[in-house]
Amino acid sequence: MFQNREEAGALLANKLEKYKDNPNVIILAVPRGGAVVGRRIADILGLPLSLAVVRKIGAPYNPELAVGAIAPGGIEVIDGELAARVGADREYLDKEIEIKRKELEERLKKYQISNIKYQIRNKEIVILVDDGIATGATTLAAVRYIKGSQKSKVPSARAQGEGKSQKLRIILAVPVVARDTFDRLKSEVEGIMALEIPEFFGAVGQFYLEFSQIDDKEVSKLLASSN
Repeated sequence: MFQNREEAGALLANKLEKYKDNPNVIILAVPRGGAVVGRRIADILGLPLSLAVVRKIGAPYNPELAVGAIAPGGIEVIDGELAARVGADREYLDKEIEIKRKELEERLKKYQISNIKYQIRNKEIVILVDDGIATGATTLAAVRYIKGSQKSKVPSARAQGEGKSQKLRIILAVPVVARDTFDRLKSEVEGIMALEIPEFFGAVGQFYLEFSQIDDKEVSKLLASSN
């Protein structure tokens, strides 16, 4: 149990000490809650912070349960088995995707985030941060967004000298992740740093004593604050 997102971020930073002050590393946080955790890690480790903006597609009558997610560049992740189980048919999903696309564009404008290929330029490691992972849909969408952006990434100076693009490594760092989701995500990233991996997982909020709602204004403030 974590006191709040700030404490969770500090605990994660302790586990990520080897990346401290590394100019080849950047933190990408999934807003909104992940921005708080990411800001704390960035401050402790002296690393730059940006955002991997994605939007969750919630289940019918239970919007907090992610049956899928979308990211910029037309990326869609749908958990077909879960969607079928909760009655999220294709018509429902198409409608939600259209709504979430508009929300995604609005978020990108609010946070003043363009394509993250400019954020990961000349970086070798991305530490992808969120405040917790239940089904993993939003995380997977963020991972695919990062990988897709890296394909069009401007090569680093060292890579240019070698005549090739530097391969980007993605490290997932979260306070808590469901055990089955952890097992599914292992093959998607180069490593996962998780403080808790419970077998039984209801919602991310159950692992925090304080789990207040974060608004867009606070996310923008966290992003703008200096290390």
